[in-house]
Amino acid sequence: MYMSTTANSSDLLDYASSLEWRGYSRADGRVGIRNHRIVLSTVALTDRLAASIASMDRDSLCVTGAFSRGLQKTDEHMVERFIQSVLTHPNVGAALVITHDGASADHLAEIVKATIPVEYMAFMECEGREKAVAAGCEKLQMLADRQDALEQKRTVVGPRAVSMALECGGSDISSSICSNPVIGDICDFVVAAGGLAVVSETTEFIGAEAVFDDRCPNPVTRKATLDFIGYRAILMEQDSGKDYRGTNPTQENIAGGLTTLIEKSMGAVSKTGTTDFISALEFGMSANAPGLHFMDTPFFSPVSLTGMMMAGCNLGLFAMGVFNPSGNPLCPIIKICGNPQTLRHWGDDIDVELDGYFTGELDRVGAQIAVLSKMNMVFNGAETASEAIGEGQFMLPRLKDAL
Repeated sequence: MYMSTTANSSDLLDYASSLEWRGYSRADGRVGIRNHRIVLSTVALTDRLAASIASMDRDSLCVTGAFSRGLQKTDEHMVERFIQSVLTHPNVGAALVITHDGASADHLAEIVKATIPVEYMAFMECEGREKAVAAGCEKLQMLADRQDALEQKRTVVGPRAVSMALECGGSDISSSICSNPVIGDICDFVVAAGGLAVVSETTEFIGAEAVFDDRCPNPVTRKATLDFIGYRAILMEQDSGKDYRGTNPTQENIAGGLTTLIEKSMGAVSKTGTTDFISALEFGMSANAPGLHFMDTPFFSPVSLTGMMMAGCNLGLFAMGVFNPSGNPLCPIIKICGNPQTLRHWGDDIDVELDGYFTGELDRVGAQIAVLSKMNMVFNGAETASEAIGEGQFMLPRLKDAL
């Protein structure tokens, strides 16, 4: 079997040059691959209203997070960062923002800087649920008219417009030697083309700290990344009373043949390719420059995917061995798997099947092309398996108890 380990092979580059990448260019310079008109609920008290309004417009997407009131400052700021990131996300073309009260609407309208059409609505000022739904539908129609007037259309943008989240879950031997390394090749290709990538799940890098010594030329980025990893390692040890480097805390990983966290980490690291890291981001911070970024997040995929969506990623590549259902409503997630047994049972929920590469029937470049082809189709508008069934949620880490 031909085992090219680089994304710069002539076969891959020849194929890549034949692809056309079309997206929605935004006023802030970013590019979306979707043009969602969203209904954003800013607190759990308005989630049901938001869902009711969105259901009346087949072109609208409901965005909820079951957010609490009475949050302490750190968590309050996190929710505000989430709202800001959603309203400036490149895959959003217009937004109806629903708050509980008028003061909250006025506050958000003051602090959020969006370049797309946005309307605000306070639930408590509507004098009844039916009137609230009617008012929301009226505002959605206004937004649709404003979108039509702006003529938001796809144009040719090239692969430099890719901003992708890198994720792995349900890790096993197949993801370690198959899906993750191929995603790493695509990461190298995207960054070389002028795009960006974000990787997260900090605990996945415990035991692989040496990677950042080699691939963080900026000492500030290197120190920040290692500090993030060290802090998560301390939290895990304090919680369990043991160092997980020599063990594996996740049962499906153990069943998949990964006996230690270090084994899991080295497989996870391979999805970042060979590119240098250019920044270390706190949870949900925006990735503003081309290149490979590290983000500090918990390992639970709905949380880490939320953080990378907040960074502005317009799509995601998700390597899995054992099946993981996670998606993200705003950032289309392309699921990639090489485990023949997983594909036998869950093939209808996976986007790219790399079992041929795992068994030796497909070479490395063929696997790269399979992933890049699907990525290009999704970029240009094709639905992912998760999008087709509405899979995915938003979840923020809670830093402190609510008051």
